[in-house]
Amino acid sequence: MVVSYYGLSCLKLQSGDAVIVADPFGKGAEFPAPRFEARVVFFTDPAAKKDISIAGDPRVFAIPGEYEAGDVSFVGFNAGGVTPFLVEWEGIRSLFLGNLDDVDIADTIIDFAGTVDILYLVPSGSPSALQKIVSNIDPRIIIPLMGDEMKKSAFDSFIKELGEKPEKMDKLTIKKKGLPAEGQRVIVLERA
Repeated sequence: MVVSYYGLSCLKLQSGDAVIVADPFGKGAEFPAPRFEARVVFFTDPAAKKDISIAGDPRVFAIPGEYEAGDVSFVGFNAGGVTPFLVEWEGIRSLFLGNLDDVDIADTIIDFAGTVDILYLVPSGSPSALQKIVSNIDPRIIIPLMGDEMKKSAFDSFIKELGEKPEKMDKLTIKKKGLPAEGQRVIVLERA
């Protein structure tokens, strides 16, 4: 699986010709809208579901529920205005929290989600509360995203709170057997 970051909280996950997109944005954002084909699109912020530029007539999800699309299974959680998604693909369990920063709601999701290999989140809340969420989830890889209206200083504070030196890369290429057996990696993806 190859993970690419397009800005704000938009991610593209690709395996062969199959593509999943999280939180794409349309025209009018501070970055050019992503333009490629996808099988599945989901939104962690249901209100953000707008005119998107993703081709290929993708299935679009923004509400809680259990879904399947081909060899991808995913669950959307009701989290008070945010819909975090747990995606299982190629044996890798990825949790997309979006802007969720409520520790109690996160704990409920964790109880259902179980083991999480990769955690994607926008660190928009209190760094200590977010650190508690990350600690409770205990993912193998943490990928913080800048989000919109986020100050670089808040992003850097969260990274510092994690206590791990971040690895910067253009994209993440990962297989189940390539996940760290122990400890955590913090990866900061550069915008594609």
